Amino acid sequence: MLDSREQDKFVIRLPDGLRPQIAATARNNQRSMNGEIVIRLQRSLTQDHLRDEQEKIISVLLKQIEDLEAREVTPCSY
Repeated sequence: MLDSREQDKFVIRLPDGLRPQIAATARNNQRSMNGEIVIRLQRSLTQDHLRDEQEKIISVLLKQIEDLEAREVTPCSY
């Protein structure tokens, strides 16, 4: 892991009241505020990626269902 002086830095402005919430959550999770923010950003990005993958899979499955339904043969009446 890089020394903190060598890592990317980004200044962020937090809306009123958010800093104490982050501080309390970080304390409860035994992390620094920075660690809490980083983990939550990583989780959010992972969830976005998983949601995109799920949407792709659902799309493929729906297409397969449509194809199967289109191939269904209706019974002939004699």
